[in-house]
Amino acid sequence: MTAKIIKPEDARYDEKRGNADKAIRRAKYWGFPVRMRNSGIYRGKGVPEKNNKIFFNNEKNPVKKIYQDDHSILNHPIGPSANRLIGQGTKVHAKGSITDVPGILVGHAEDRSGRTGCTVILYPEGAVPGVDVRGGYPGTEQTDAIKPGTSTDLIQGVLLTGGSNFGLAATAGVVNWLAENGYGTPTDVGPLPTVPAAVIFDLYYAKGSPRPDAQLGYKAAQAAKSGAVAQGSVGAGAGATVGKIYGTPMKGGVGTASWQIPGGPIVAAIVVVNALGDIWNNDHIIAGALEPDGKFVNQTRAILEGIPPMPISTRSRSTTIAVIATTAKLDKAEAGRVATLAHDGMARAISPVHIQGDGDTVFCIATGTDTSGLIGNAAVTAVGTVAAVVLEQAIVRGVKAAQAEMKHQQSKK
Repeated sequence: MTAKIIKPEDARYDEKRGNADKAIRRAKYWGFPVRMRNSGIYRGKGVPEKNNKIFFNNEKNPVKKIYQDDHSILNHPIGPSANRLIGQGTKVHAKGSITDVPGILVGHAEDRSGRTGCTVILYPEGAVPGVDVRGGYPGTEQTDAIKPGTSTDLIQGVLLTGGSNFGLAATAGVVNWLAENGYGTPTDVGPLPTVPAAVIFDLYYAKGSPRPDAQLGYKAAQAAKSGAVAQGSVGAGAGATVGKIYGTPMKGGVGTASWQIPGGPIVAAIVVVNALGDIWNNDHIIAGALEPDGKFVNQTRAILEGIPPMPISTRSRSTTIAVIATTAKLDKAEAGRVATLAHDGMARAISPVHIQGDGDTVFCIATGTDTSGLIGNAAVTAVGTVAAVVLEQAIVRGVKAAQAEMKHQQSKK
């Protein structure tokens, strides 16, 4: 018979106290202030029983918690770029803009408040479209109309806009501008332009500013031009923010990048970065959720450690939306596949991504002007791979531009 060892009361208390001290040390290591929950056990000294939870106070997220039991957490930074994935650090095309694709025009327009706006990507002569929606809270228009099997073979542009579902009203302004200038599918009553759209949820940051409407969409279309593209807090990125699962968000924005496959097509991206996740560049976070002391939370690590994400709310709804433009010759199914592959670039630069509060959407428009002979599966593989790289870089560029703008504004105050 095995004898049961009964510890003295003081020894039992010391063991519990040691477990609690261990949890407190871990909490302090990660920068979480500690509030002991009085469990009402022996001596009433607030020492938690084994497997009880210890709660950590945080001004921005009072529900943060972590279990007392040990967790095995990797030592290196936790995020999509910890292992320096292929595509990172690659130099982009000389001009580095979606307008490096001949015929592509980009126009921005912001509301007077400067806290919401529209970005229009036009190819008035008509390009082959594709789309892939990955987020759990999308806001889009005419995405079904451009899927394979439909009769819409060409589109004249894409609208990226703020204002959430309200912002879809801006599409009418873009369509009207194109029709007035003679662009669109010919009909008996005049040209009929097709302009699919996607929105970001920026209502929390916009704080009651007038939402993008047909007038603002028309203004963005009027402003569309080739050449350099403004990046940062402009157009649809005026109200964009990043890092919204925990802590305090930072500013997001519009970014663009491009690359020409040697001897082959040009592939370019423009993106509105309005992510719930953190933004990663190689092996470190460059923007995301902040603790009260200004340090990055590292939201991926927080989830791994058992800190429950906040429920989907007005503050936590989000979305990153993008357009890939290429000179490659693609049909609608192939363009849709390129859009799918481009999401890999979003996953490299944003973590977490494609979650329930995101409406992440990527469009692809193929102008078909490439004469290299790259077609079919080979074209999809090459263009899709490059699309992921340029989208990743566009995300980093847009956030860096927005942060630089914020620092400049703060320095003038």
